[in-house]
Amino acid sequence: MEKIKEFMSNPKVKNILLGAVVVAMVVVFLVWSFLNPAPEHIEDTNGPDDYSLQQITQEDIISQKMGSRGGLTTSETSWNFGGLRVSNGVRYSCKKFTGVHRLYSCWIAKGSDIYIYLADFYVESGNFAFYVVLDGEIIGQVTPDDMGVVDFTIENIEKSGTLEYIIAGESAKFGFLMPSEW
Repeated sequence: MEKIKEFMSNPKVKNILLGAVVVAMVVVFLVWSFLNPAPEHIEDTNGPDDYSLQQITQEDIISQKMGSRGGLTTSETSWNFGGLRVSNGVRYSCKKFTGVHRLYSCWIAKGSDIYIYLADFYVESGNFAFYVVLDGEIIGQVTPDDMGVVDFTIENIEKSGTLEYIIAGESAKFGFLMPSEW
């Protein structure tokens, strides 16, 4: 046992093991990227004033196997005052987003209410949708109003299950601000 401890404390052995771990991580990343490629951008074919999805289906949204491309950006501004955290929420945005992405997932009990508030919600180009999914079934779609504000509520849901907020886009330029506490 003492020889093993001495062998493992050798700096050369540590460097070799560290190098092997780094190489293994790179190989895993490359294999994962090869097996799960991001979708190609889907161009907007329904015109600049129609933001409805044209090629991504409800089955694509529910299965979430498509993946996404485009570098979804999230940012949060918050302040701490003597242990009290104050936040303006999380901003989600992207200049060109294609695919399907789950923003949030949790378990929810039968009889609960779902309340979503989004501010500064805009779709500038492409096609975009924000779905509320409960146990693999789309139960709502969140859409911005003319002022970019959304108050979306489903009261007294009929069953317990996994609640997900899923976005889908086709070359979409969009953004919205969501409170950081779901």
